[in-house]
Amino acid sequence: MRKRLSVAAAATLLLAACGSTSSTGSTPAAGSASGSATAAAKARKVVYIQGMSGIPFYQTVACGAAEEAKAAGVDFSYQGASEWDVAKQTQIVDAVVAGKPDAIMISVTDTKAMTAPLVKAKAAGIPIIGIDDTLVDTSVMKTYIQSDSIAGGKLAGEKMGQLLGGKGAVMALNNEPGTPIGDARVEGFKQGIAEFPGITFIGVQYTQNGVDKAANIASTTAGANGKLTGIFGVTTNNTQGAVTGVREAKKTGQIKIVGYDTSDPIVQALRDGGADALVVQYPFGEGKAGIQSAEKIWKGEPVDAKQSSPFVVATKDNLDTPDVQKYLYKMTCS
Repeated sequence: MRKRLSVAAAATLLLAACGSTSSTGSTPAAGSASGSATAAAKARKVVYIQGMSGIPFYQTVACGAAEEAKAAGVDFSYQGASEWDVAKQTQIVDAVVAGKPDAIMISVTDTKAMTAPLVKAKAAGIPIIGIDDTLVDTSVMKTYIQSDSIAGGKLAGEKMGQLLGGKGAVMALNNEPGTPIGDARVEGFKQGIAEFPGITFIGVQYTQNGVDKAANIASTTAGANGKLTGIFGVTTNNTQGAVTGVREAKKTGQIKIVGYDTSDPIVQALRDGGADALVVQYPFGEGKAGIQSAEKIWKGEPVDAKQSSPFVVATKDNLDTPDVQKYLYKMTCS
């Protein structure tokens, strides 16, 4: 989900921008933000556990949470494993719970497998706030903050239909089968292109969230299928891979690319014509909402079980408008 910044480089940039404490174990990305030294001694602690470090969406969540935490005098830190891995995220959760924070924000790697470690956190009296997803057992989290993946996917499909003039053959690149968020985005995309009877959906291919694998699939399919006119990148890495693969197949501009989420390379591709449209979520706002939710929970105030987050469709024409710029993801906190 990256000109490919290394995980270590991305984490270093974000640490420098947001301020830092110490890492937990071998976790490659960690940072913190708090109020004054006096306030910090009494501050409540919130830890955000990312789905994976070095990912623009999760880094932007951390930036939003850090800003809100600093203003509220909350001691905030974040960390994430260098791979999309349930076992590694579980280790991080266990270590965080042992540190007894006052709340945990988390972007889970698996809606079922992460239930057991988070049940332990809940049993320890730590409120859980989901970012970008919840668990199958919705009783574990106090609240979760997420944009509507089906609605976002539908926007992507509608935009693809417009770009193609209602005719063509399109495919989707997704992480893995059975991933709720990815599957919902694909379903929404199919609903969107269904409004254009002249467009054929030729299916989904899976990349295990790898940029290189997405690029290889996009390049191979573009070369083998002369009828392919559009690719939907379901996540940052899939979109970035699609841009690279289509370029390698020498079909930039001929095959339209609509992506979900952004990174600096993808935004540059939008400017250069390598990508055509992006459905952009608001992770900065989700991070702020996570801290605000923690404060309400501590005060005993009601918090909605699900909180919706908005998104916008970015194109080359509207990219530099203030309304779109505030949505773009960042690797460093300003």
